[in-house]
Amino acid sequence: MKDAPAIRSSRLMAAFAMAACVCAHAQRTEYAFRWNPAEGGPATAQQAAGQLGIEDDRPKAFEVRYLDLRRPAGLPDDSYSAVARERTDDDGPESTYKVRAPASKAARKLLSTWACPLVGPKRESKLEVDVNWAVDEAHPDAAPTPRQAISFSCSVEAAAHAAFPPAIGMVPKPCVSQVRRLKSRDDWKVEEWLLPTGQRIVELSFSVKEGSRAHRSAFQQRVDTLLAAGARPMADSKTLLGSTCPA
Repeated sequence: MKDAPAIRSSRLMAAFAMAACVCAHAQRTEYAFRWNPAEGGPATAQQAAGQLGIEDDRPKAFEVRYLDLRRPAGLPDDSYSAVARERTDDDGPESTYKVRAPASKAARKLLSTWACPLVGPKRESKLEVDVNWAVDEAHPDAAPTPRQAISFSCSVEAAAHAAFPPAIGMVPKPCVSQVRRLKSRDDWKVEEWLLPTGQRIVELSFSVKEGSRAHRSAFQQRVDTLLAAGARPMADSKTLLGSTCPA
């Protein structure tokens, strides 16, 4: 039978482990709306930020390279997908691993226990509800509506070749996207992506802890401003667009 100090030590370690799990899986909500400026809407991130009242006097520029990897074991079906990328800016590289699925109780339960496979400094993990405004392809003239997915992601400040263990089977894509970001102090972002294909897209996003109806309504107001300016939401995901390399 354990003595009192040993019991207290075990309980303390369990509390630390539980706290670490909660921190690693802190839930956030991200709202996003992306469009092709060649088809309408603000032509650049700068123009969109000006119309939406998003101020940033220190814009960032970085390069994003998507990565191929083996499908992780333990995913129930093809509605779950894994995404990997490396982002590089003046501060150095950052590697990110993400598993995403349509929002459901089952997906939330599974991804809330997902472990981060990355190795490197300043590792951060999060469980996130992704709310993306999109048009129903069967009814392209209808107003865009928000669609929800849920994801687990983690990142480290390290290059992909050092961050991803060999078992993941990571292979860098042979192309990159150039990104310019404007970000307000309250986490509103406008990004302009020059894709490997030469296409340019712009995205508005807003990230917040535990999204609410008020947050969704605030985002919808800015979506309405973009729609009024001629923007139409894209059907393709940013991951698909950024990982499609020219033949």
